[in-house]
Amino acid sequence: MSTSVIEPGNRLAGRYRLEEQVSEAGGSALWKAIDEILARAVCVRTFAPDFPRAAEVVTAARSASRLTDPRLTQVFDADDTGELAYVVSEWVSGDTLEEMIAKDGPLAPGRAARFVSEAAEALASAHQAGMSHLCLTARELVWTTGGTVKLTGLGVEAVLNGVTTADPARLDALGLGQMLYAAVTGHWPGAADESSLPIAPETAGEFAAPGTLRADLPPAVEAIVCRAMELGEPESPLTTPAEVAAALTEVPRTPLPLFAGLQTGPPPSVINRPRPEPAKPEARTVPAPRPNATTPTPQRTARMPAAPPPPPPAVPEPKRVNRPLVGGAIAAAAAVIAIAVWQFTGGDSPKTPTPSDTSAETSAPAEPGSGGAKLTIASAEGLQQVKPGQDSHRDDSVVPKAPLIIDGKTSTYWETQSYPNAFFGNYLDGVGIRLTLSASTQIGRIALNVPGTSAGAPYVLSIGDSTDRASLVEAASGTLTGGKNEITVDDATGKYVVLWFPQGPASGKLRIGEATVFGAS
Repeated sequence: MSTSVIEPGNRLAGRYRLEEQVSEAGGSALWKAIDEILARAVCVRTFAPDFPRAAEVVTAARSASRLTDPRLTQVFDADDTGELAYVVSEWVSGDTLEEMIAKDGPLAPGRAARFVSEAAEALASAHQAGMSHLCLTARELVWTTGGTVKLTGLGVEAVLNGVTTADPARLDALGLGQMLYAAVTGHWPGAADESSLPIAPETAGEFAAPGTLRADLPPAVEAIVCRAMELGEPESPLTTPAEVAAALTEVPRTPLPLFAGLQTGPPPSVINRPRPEPAKPEARTVPAPRPNATTPTPQRTARMPAAPPPPPPAVPEPKRVNRPLVGGAIAAAAAVIAIAVWQFTGGDSPKTPTPSDTSAETSAPAEPGSGGAKLTIASAEGLQQVKPGQDSHRDDSVVPKAPLIIDGKTSTYWETQSYPNAFFGNYLDGVGIRLTLSASTQIGRIALNVPGTSAGAPYVLSIGDSTDRASLVEAASGTLTGGKNEITVDDATGKYVVLWFPQGPASGKLRIGEATVFGAS
């Protein structure tokens, strides 16, 4: 049976009646359904028999079902023992952060801090239980019609997209920073396929600081964004959701609106980005800068204001027109209002930030890593080795997209085609990228920005003065991690730098955002 032959009216486990298919891609389909035993709407995800990670998704969903934080989407059921695997979760209605920004523009800083802090606290509790998200975007954070915050996709999103990392806490902390960046600027600091919001501008190979897009942004909020996203090489980056949550407690809060707009379409939990088709999976991208979990964090210099400016004037909240409520709904609305006000004020007055909360020593930005000047890369060339008899299956992306690895943009990628496994569909013996320097030089290190979907791919780094890969000297080898990778090289000189991948990542699509070569110290 395939997901395409399942029809509205079908029942799963004798109780979940499928009513409407919301989306379908890559062998995974989402449905609005009714739990006929408990008489409630639920979200059901089904999988085709040939979906490669159905069992992993079910396992992740079962783990997520044990989490008790009400801000995390609840999982009710998950099973893969029958003919059709499925996951049943709560049906969430409301506005995603992306939709809120699209309708009303950037949020007030205090409101944005409140919204993201709820997600940070929920994620911190998940990490304590050994679970992570890894796929945070402005589409996963929801302000519901019932006046609560929901974070969708915990655990399941990462498995669906094949995202892995050696440092899940740091990856989720960075994702929280991206959401806060989007909330206060209206721009998404990541790849275009992750959000419909305008992509944030870039400066010197990284996303511009949020304060350059919003003049009235409090320094304390900008500092949190930069520390979580590691913009400008901050001295004390925020590397876990708990650290992000703790930092946000120091920001004066503005309560969120009491209700999200009453929604008639599918809930945000089931209208996230489409799942990839088998031949062209849409890989989840994790924009740089990403932390290298295996590389010690270098000494960094903060790029924060020397002293906090006077508090900016309060940003007026957009006026909202309540929809008319009649009859018994008036009483229910009053109850929800009371609960929401209590929830988002907590009975405490907003804390006034002190200079120690918002100031940091100012000094010139430092290059990542230590020592060595940035070298000029004259060109980049894609390489591939086709298995015997597989000439008709050459990768069509490796060669034409090679220049994107040195275009200075963190939102573009050198990448392979999408494959059903980590072995390039058994068509290739490997792929690579050759960087040609302006002259033969002693090389100290190579820096790579790697999306989370490419984590786990093994590499071999070779350097020399020949265009023949076999004639080069192997300088380093290892495995990519999601985020900022720095490969240290000892005593290697050459004009050509070749990064070779004999195998791809588990996601089946290898992507690298930007490569930088540095000379020896």
